[in-house]
Amino acid sequence: MASEECDESAQDMADSNEHSWWSLLVMRAQGARVRMTQSRVPWLLVAVFLVVVIGKILLLYSLEWMIEAGLIRDLRYNPYAPGDLDATSDLILGLANQWDSQHFIEIARNGYPTGVLNHVLYAFAPVYPVMVASVNVMVGDLYLSGVIVSNVSHFIAMFAFYKVARLYVDYEKACLLTLVFALFPTLLVYCTVAYSEAPYLMFALWSWYYFKQERYFPCALLTSLAILTRYIAGLLLVIYGVIELVKMIDKYRTEHSFRRAFNSQLLWFVMPVVSVCALFAYFWSVTGNFMVTFDSHMFFGDKLSTPIDQFRWFFEGFFTTVNPTVEPMSLVVEHYMFTIPFLVLTLSLLRDDEFLAIYGIFFMWVTLSMEGISGIAAPRIMLSAWVAFLALRNRIDRTLALVLASLFLVLSVWVLYQFETRFFA
Repeated sequence: MASEECDESAQDMADSNEHSWWSLLVMRAQGARVRMTQSRVPWLLVAVFLVVVIGKILLLYSLEWMIEAGLIRDLRYNPYAPGDLDATSDLILGLANQWDSQHFIEIARNGYPTGVLNHVLYAFAPVYPVMVASVNVMVGDLYLSGVIVSNVSHFIAMFAFYKVARLYVDYEKACLLTLVFALFPTLLVYCTVAYSEAPYLMFALWSWYYFKQERYFPCALLTSLAILTRYIAGLLLVIYGVIELVKMIDKYRTEHSFRRAFNSQLLWFVMPVVSVCALFAYFWSVTGNFMVTFDSHMFFGDKLSTPIDQFRWFFEGFFTTVNPTVEPMSLVVEHYMFTIPFLVLTLSLLRDDEFLAIYGIFFMWVTLSMEGISGIAAPRIMLSAWVAFLALRNRIDRTLALVLASLFLVLSVWVLYQFETRFFA
């Protein structure tokens, strides 16, 4: 009997010790989480950046496998026949010698052609090639410089998105939204290869950040850079104009004075207008064609129409005619599997924030109304409506962020494969 009581006592002590250890571990974990939250080092944000780095490494390993497997044809083909291809590794060429990358690198190498009325290179804005050429002074490799500019700009754009998200949500949700934003398949891929998406998003995000704070000088400066990186950013002037007009009307109703309702700091937005006019004037001086930027899009069959016309173009346009192996239905599926969810998220902003909705709807309307190659590129061009990610701000949690991040990483490898083996976006 005494032995049984001793055994029971020993078991109770063991259970008590086990419970104490478990409680201690839980308390320590909770304490660590509190310290992480209160720490001056934003560990969760750091973790987000590390995950994106891992995502980029995954893309590099995937690209290397595609090259070794012989899946990428004409890796060293370039219509401008530059003399520096042989000195560049296959991996870097896979990142910087495909599709539009060739045009950007050629502008960085030789500038825009002169003495011609029209040329395909005038369809591409100058800021990204200038950034590549500037980095090349230190690096000595234009292709590598293009990759560096894109990836550094991607991380700066991530931080800009985080800063914008903090205007709407708390720290943890801002970090989770940043993770989803940065790993979105077309964004991750086109901000890893030598394309202008990353610098454009970097400028556009910071522009909105300062616009929300009514700091119009840096906003106007960054808007100028965004437009001169990707011409679609000209919509920012329309969007900002509409938003400021709405705010001005509301203020006029209370102040009953136009002078008080008008913010003279808005005059800084003359800057992007002057910048664009100056660029077009320069193009005019070397080509004799003031509208050469618009005319050059004829090489891509680009035309702004309607979403219905864009849908019809997938079946009747020249792309499937000159590429008989491309199925029109595959173009439609690949196009709308990205753009429809993005559009739904954008429209959902109407319930929460009309200004964010205005921003997204303008860009999505243009994205879904382009015929030609720009229509096929909609899964990339729609990234201009990045505000769609903020539609998740009331729904995002760690579980959803983890699920989306995992899905996006897998899809990113697929997008990279499509990009390397045929024109995707």
